[in-house]
Amino acid sequence: MNPRAEVYHSYPWTTPFLENLVWFAVFALGGFLFAQFSIWAAAAYVAYSVNCMYVLMPMLVCTHCSYYGRTCHSGQGRIAGFLFSRAEPAPFAQSFKYARLAAPVFLAPLVAGVILSALHFTWARVGLTVGFGALALGATRAITCGLGCPHCGQRSVCPAFQKAQRTSIPSSDSGVV
Repeated sequence: MNPRAEVYHSYPWTTPFLENLVWFAVFALGGFLFAQFSIWAAAAYVAYSVNCMYVLMPMLVCTHCSYYGRTCHSGQGRIAGFLFSRAEPAPFAQSFKYARLAAPVFLAPLVAGVILSALHFTWARVGLTVGFGALALGATRAITCGLGCPHCGQRSVCPAFQKAQRTSIPSSDSGVV
């Protein structure tokens, strides 16, 4: 990530559109994996995912963000502005701990797919599980870290950005070859 990238006051609409498109694909593929257990498991997963990403995160994290009420990389800042009162921006790093609530959205279908593949092996199930993992853990991170983080005004206080900086591969413009 280029630390000198332009900071967006408000992201272009294409960034949250793309990120949410990937999230909807994650919800759909995760729901399909859970539907192999039961339609109720799939419905519960999709309901949790939508509630988590579009109600809980905006309420618990985005109300503390400088993008509150504006278009951020995910669009959740704008959602927070519509649904919730603004909280004090100072504790953003502390409020970010609630992002852990989103872990089941991205990990539960992966666990379900592994269990399904072990109990009722088919290459299609394995492929679906691997595909979900690539989408949920790879594509979402690539979009967030590639389109969101480089232009975010919260970089200096964002735990996710700090962690990405520690674990990322140095870029060629960083002087390290």
